[in-house]
Amino acid sequence: MNKKYLLFLIPLIIGYIAGHYFPISILKPNYPDTEILTKAQYYQFAIAIIAASITFCAVLVALFKDDLREYWKKPQINVNMSIDRHTVEEFNTASESGSSSDPLIAGRYISKVEIENIGNLASLSTEIILEKLQFKEKDTNITQDIECSGKPLNWNGLDATSITLPVGAKKTISIVSISAPEKMSRPDGQSMKVPPKIVIGEVETNKEQIKGTWTAVFTIYAQNYKPTSFTVVMEWTGIWKTRLTEFNSQYQINLKKK
Repeated sequence: MNKKYLLFLIPLIIGYIAGHYFPISILKPNYPDTEILTKAQYYQFAIAIIAASITFCAVLVALFKDDLREYWKKPQINVNMSIDRHTVEEFNTASESGSSSDPLIAGRYISKVEIENIGNLASLSTEIILEKLQFKEKDTNITQDIECSGKPLNWNGLDATSITLPVGAKKTISIVSISAPEKMSRPDGQSMKVPPKIVIGEVETNKEQIKGTWTAVFTIYAQNYKPTSFTVVMEWTGIWKTRLTEFNSQYQINLKKK
């Protein structure tokens, strides 16, 4: 049972036992009905009750101070996907002809999510893990489960999978990467075309047929934060385009929070 529930149950249990088994009548003052309580006695009685209540509350705070602190001091992680900037393009470093006047061609598209701590306490050892991945080929109702390794993802710009996320901090993490098709030479001198490569989380797909819908469930873990999950649904026609504006007509990605 969570400790925070004990904070409410213990006083109730103590009160229940006291009401049934403790001889409450001995607490009743024994004086004639004609005797009048003086003002000084009244204030002494009131102060005694207040002091006992404060002592009882102090004991509860000492026992459950960490749980009480969680109500006011805790991280709160929010996941967002920018509507117009969730996917970016990375350009090839060199053109096929070697001319600097050749138009820029995308070599990879990367979709990201933003992780922001909107709470009032830093989240410690924050990690994101791909928990579940499924693929459904277009025009079919068959869903295939893809095995996940359970390894945490690298945070963008950092060579680390676990970070401290300060209050108000916002970090990005790449969740989907699609690389451009490539041409490879065969031993007989002929060239062959290698299809685009999809990486979701830490899973690299080896499917030749990549036209369909991918559903990925990610979970955020932290030392002082309850694990929470979010789902990303990515749909692609399998058609590669060399610029993002054209590629977006073939590619859709959406974030679903639980």
